[in-house]
Amino acid sequence: MIGIIEKITAYPAKGEAGKELAKAHLMENQGLEGDFHATGGDKQLSILFTETREALAAQKEKGLCFSRFRENITVSGFRPDTLRPGVRLAAGEAILEITSEGKHCHRECPLFQEGRQCPLAGMSLFAKVLKSGIIRAGDKLRENPIS
Repeated sequence: MIGIIEKITAYPAKGEAGKELAKAHLMENQGLEGDFHATGGDKQLSILFTETREALAAQKEKGLCFSRFRENITVSGFRPDTLRPGVRLAAGEAILEITSEGKHCHRECPLFQEGRQCPLAGMSLFAKVLKSGIIRAGDKLRENPIS
């Protein structure tokens, strides 16, 4: 399975605009260098499919998180159902592991209040960095089952 890193974005501080990067350093057990989420844990990186970002932009009624969710890595070329928790990916010099999919919904969101499914609930991913390394926009992502 091969996908492509389309875009890499670091968010230096909560609420600040992101900085698009041509290349980035992923730090083992930390996350993306220069990103305020790089504090360890299971949600070191956020990942979104290019197709999901495009679908969110085209949707008429916006959910609360449509503008709040800010991915670190935007990818294309994967079928979303193939990237599940436990899947390991090699990206550039780094190795990632998908730790969870989706995000929790907020009660104040209009979609949640209407009982509608948010596209981000099943189409956003979180990962941790198993091996440090440099990644670049345009890098191929490969499944990496090595532990």
